[in-house]
Amino acid sequence: MNIKQLEYFIAAYRSRNIQAAADKLYVTRQGISKIIRQLEQNLGQTLFTRTPRGLEPTDYAIALLPHAQRLLEDYHYIEGLNTLAAQSKNVVTVYALDHVLAYLGAQFLLDFHTVHPDIILSVIDTTDDAALEGLAAKKCNFAIVTGPLDNSRFHGEGLFFSRYCVRLHKDHPLASKTCIDYEDLDGTTIIGKGRAYQCFRHNMDKYIFLPGRKVTILGETADEQIITELVAKNQAISIGYDYSAIVNQHPDILLRPLASKDENGQHVYLVTDNHTLSTTATRKFQQFLLDWLPAHHKDKIEW
Repeated sequence: MNIKQLEYFIAAYRSRNIQAAADKLYVTRQGISKIIRQLEQNLGQTLFTRTPRGLEPTDYAIALLPHAQRLLEDYHYIEGLNTLAAQSKNVVTVYALDHVLAYLGAQFLLDFHTVHPDIILSVIDTTDDAALEGLAAKKCNFAIVTGPLDNSRFHGEGLFFSRYCVRLHKDHPLASKTCIDYEDLDGTTIIGKGRAYQCFRHNMDKYIFLPGRKVTILGETADEQIITELVAKNQAISIGYDYSAIVNQHPDILLRPLASKDENGQHVYLVTDNHTLSTTATRKFQQFLLDWLPAHHKDKIEW
């Protein structure tokens, strides 16, 4: 089995058509058919059944697909490392909760580049679950997520505490309150990041749905521009973290803390994998971030 065989197999699987797969790979129909036959011979298994409608993957092909995709992703990642090494560059990849980099601001990138011009910092916005999965799969060097963490697998350095908050229009009925409780949300319309994020799942399940409160979920999105526009039009209120809310302000939008009796937010951590050795570049980034936050008053979020 080789990389070309995996690429051709995945292309054929996704397109379910030999000619379409050949066009995508810029090869001949005969060429892709030959490679797939070779792969079938190597594996001793039939991968596709030819039908008048096209290719029908066998059960073996269905089971093979996720493994083939992971192998191909790892191969391309290693290729990328070789290319960057040839340029004498180090890359530190961080999978972070949406808008953490926006909270730190452009100055953070400028300062980091000034101190460490030989290191490329790559920050990818994602969900907390995906960030930790990426860290465990060694697709990134760090994850920036909320706790709690599995300490048997991960180690977290505290960055800041982020409070739960509500963004709402200045004319909303709840605007007169200095702090909003979960029972206040009864009968409201909500726009938020949604169930892909632990914060939203945790709060909605524990404090809204289980107690039987009635809310209308207008939609679920991580697009802050859409959220801000809907709140500014007084069409919904938004529930989320304050670190994100303070970088997406609007003159008609108010910010109020959201609190229950037992919790009002979560710590945000810089997370490493206990089973992965650090590099010189990752150690430099980690120390820089931990020193930079208090020096620029970003370790405490001020409204």
